[in-house]
Amino acid sequence: MHSERKPWRSFLVFLFLGLLAVLSLYPMYVELLPQQLAELNIPLMMSVEVLALLSLINPFILISLGVLVGHLVATRSGFTSFIYEKDRLGKPLLPRLQAILLPSILLGVISGVIIMVVEYFIQPLLPSALQMTDSEATITFYDFASRILYGGIAEEIMLRWGVMSLLVFMMWKVFQRKLTQPTQIIIWIGIILSALLFGLGHYGATAAVTEMTPVVFARMLFLNGFAGIIYGWLYWKKGLEAAMIAHMFTHVTFIVIITFLFL
Repeated sequence: MHSERKPWRSFLVFLFLGLLAVLSLYPMYVELLPQQLAELNIPLMMSVEVLALLSLINPFILISLGVLVGHLVATRSGFTSFIYEKDRLGKPLLPRLQAILLPSILLGVISGVIIMVVEYFIQPLLPSALQMTDSEATITFYDFASRILYGGIAEEIMLRWGVMSLLVFMMWKVFQRKLTQPTQIIIWIGIILSALLFGLGHYGATAAVTEMTPVVFARMLFLNGFAGIIYGWLYWKKGLEAAMIAHMFTHVTFIVIITFLFL
């Protein structure tokens, strides 16, 4: 029976997608690692290609953990993935994807526009290290691929399928264990917390390039957390793939707007 299938195939599909997403970072690492080591006066002890490959291990481990955690607790917490349900329950995949495609794209574009509008107006308040330049309008194929694959797929597997599902599951079992499903308030807390954690995860990278003023800190949280709330809502209401599609189109919107600004 379909309901008795073990979701091992969807687990492998998620791992494969995560691996593709991580490999999309390779060209960026090859380019950036020598610059970063030179700035820190650290000698390059191996070929940059080998170092770039080694640098991919950590993100792949994080994605693998997200895949594992999601497969253990996501559906138990009331969340879904069409890929998972196609594997586990035999539900059709393409018709369900078609049904959520337009609203997901729309919310992704709206998120991107809002973020870029806020970024545009706070630019005068930011230090020079965070100012937009025309170099950001030069998007290579590899840049585009990493934004779509790593941002749209890997980060959603880690943050929604993994982190958000786990937060909701833990809060449900601690505070509402007598209920058969977590309530909306628990889910909203999970949505907001997972978005905030992603924003705070950029503290080190931001602090490395500029002084962490209140404006810079607020910008960091907003740029990296606002859209996460939208993606979290989509994950809850429409499924993981809806969050992925929205995330991808937020990045497409960023690219289109930045290219237009520096024409």
